[in-house]
Amino acid sequence: MSVYIKVNNKFVITSDQYQFILQEKKIAKSGKNAGREWLDIVGFYPTISKLVSGLVLHNILTGEARQFSDLEKQVEQLGQKCQEAFAANDH
Repeated sequence: MSVYIKVNNKFVITSDQYQFILQEKKIAKSGKNAGREWLDIVGFYPTISKLVSGLVLHNILTGEARQFSDLEKQVEQLGQKCQEAFAANDH
């Protein structure tokens, strides 16, 4: 059984039999698929804790925080989105 969890409107977590895969939703800007959504692989993670760490790090590095208070808000919001996504997919 593979995993498919939408974290928010930007990230999706999937899996195969060996690992968890963090993917970022993107929209093709040109070519025959212009305007279509696709999933870009951010990374492969052997455990949930490493996946969450990878998601937080990626979010920090690509975010727009310019001071620690902004960074704190960004991490808190992502944590909330993760809790909501995992709770919604817990059945």
